[in-house]
Amino acid sequence: MKDKLIIAFNISKTYDLLLQGKGDRVSIYDCTRHYWANVKKARAELAEFAFGVAHGKVVGVYRPTSWRYVEYLNNCQRIEFEGVEIVDSPYLGMDVSEYFYKVQNPVRYIGNW
Repeated sequence: MKDKLIIAFNISKTYDLLLQGKGDRVSIYDCTRHYWANVKKARAELAEFAFGVAHGKVVGVYRPTSWRYVEYLNNCQRIEFEGVEIVDSPYLGMDVSEYFYKVQNPVRYIGNW
């Protein structure tokens, strides 16, 4: 995993809402791809994979095909991606909790950035 450039998003809150049938996200992909603050587009475009991480486990793996800024609540600029799901990824189910331990930022960069 260290030889890949991965951007990982902590989606625990929206993932839990999804499992409960609540919230506005309809899939793990929607939980992972939407509305991230403090992410530079130029850096995100370097990522080979985007991970959706819930409670320290990789629950979704995507190969981003494009990134863009979008208007979000209160006219804030956030970033989102379009991508292709990697359904047979060896990363699915992997424990990556060490990257999110005691950090507030829900976005982590994994690999040799």
